[in-house]
Amino acid sequence: MAQDRSVSLWSGHRPTMVVAGCFLAAAVLGLLTAHFGGIRDFEPLGISTASRTLNAVLSVTMTSIALILPLTANLYTPRLVKLYVTHPLIVGGLTVLILGNLLLMSQHFFPPEHPFVRFGNWAIAVIYLVVLAGILPYLFGISRFLRPSYFMPMLTRKGLRSLQELPRGRRMEANKDELFETIDVVTNVALTGMTRGDRQLVLLALKSLHALLGGIIQCSERNVSAWRSSRPWFVPGLAKEGQDYLVRERVWPEAYVLAQILKVAEVATRRQHELLSELAAQLVDTARLASAAGADAVIELHVMTFNTLLREALEEKDLRRFQNLSYHYRLLIEAFHANPDRMHDATRHLMHYARLAARQGIAFAFETVIYDLGELVLSLGRQNEAAAVELIQAWAGPVWQEAIAPDSPMKKVGWRTILRTHWEARARGLKEASDAIYWRFLTDEAIHREQLELLLEENRELHYEFNDRLMRFAHLSPGAEQEAQAFLEQW
Repeated sequence: MAQDRSVSLWSGHRPTMVVAGCFLAAAVLGLLTAHFGGIRDFEPLGISTASRTLNAVLSVTMTSIALILPLTANLYTPRLVKLYVTHPLIVGGLTVLILGNLLLMSQHFFPPEHPFVRFGNWAIAVIYLVVLAGILPYLFGISRFLRPSYFMPMLTRKGLRSLQELPRGRRMEANKDELFETIDVVTNVALTGMTRGDRQLVLLALKSLHALLGGIIQCSERNVSAWRSSRPWFVPGLAKEGQDYLVRERVWPEAYVLAQILKVAEVATRRQHELLSELAAQLVDTARLASAAGADAVIELHVMTFNTLLREALEEKDLRRFQNLSYHYRLLIEAFHANPDRMHDATRHLMHYARLAARQGIAFAFETVIYDLGELVLSLGRQNEAAAVELIQAWAGPVWQEAIAPDSPMKKVGWRTILRTHWEARARGLKEASDAIYWRFLTDEAIHREQLELLLEENRELHYEFNDRLMRFAHLSPGAEQEAQAFLEQW
């Protein structure tokens, strides 16, 4: 274990160690030459040697940049060119090389006794050693531009810097254009990754869009959001009435990013479910930010985005995608626990798409939502038990009642959801929630015991198939199972 840790540590710091070693060697060489020689010894042949070396290094550097620049632009997006040529590493390296050549040329315009010549010789010698020491690390550094894990964080930081400058009011239009151009670049990278099947690239792009959307939501306070009243940006095709609403509510920046996220989600295929899962989890996070900021219009846009994703899953008749989105929709509803109206409205939307899936014959879609309502009651009860009870009375209860009706094909699912939710609530100390379920469904002890025995006979923790949920819906935790067994043993 210690050996593995040391190897990992060395691998993580290898570039830094190589750079440090190169410059240490150059420093030692400089000290040796300063001790045993002098600048006078450097003048006769050293200047011409330095000139040839600097020219050769400049040629290699320019060739490397000329190769890496179009390759990166063609692989991902042409807009990376601007990011590349303005990077401090590129600008700094070329500046040193050009400065060295300028000093070499200027030496020919002064007599040998002029003080500038002596200064120039020292400067050229120092630049010569620095270039020799830094050429390998420099070439390694510019080659890293080919890696998305290197330039995607740079793009994100560039967009966030532009966003931070907007509240200051200086160069407002320029900073706003840079921000939304960065969002467009990230979207293009994500679409390119989708087309090529490059999951890691798409995940990096989604992470960048998530950071930019979170930054925009946090920059929504009235005293720092005057830029929202300036010229808005909209995705092509948005209706005039929709544009007017977004401008009036001052949420066109969030709408722009959410539209780009949906554009990425639209091209996801059945082989890219993990990308949709990451995207949905990020939307839940930004919805929490919007809820904490009290941005009702932004919350509504997030709910609409989830509804669009659910509708597309139904159009594709993709059960796995629907189940994944149902899980994250439950997390979204939990985020609204402090706002009952918003919570019930989101639950109504989820039930609408669940019933629509049932009418379209998508097997297990409605069953998934029935189970998820039970999970929602339990998770919501930890934060706000009164809200969980209200959810049982308004939504979960009627749906479960429908599921256990005599002519219902989902009787087994309904009873297992009711029993699991009741006994898990008891085990977690949620007395009001467990009582609400008991008095509505479980007062007949004979039926209660019969259905509970059936549930405990198959109390398997893992699902029968390896899927996104992994855990079996109707599983009772050890605490809940112990209480249920004690109840059965009373007879």
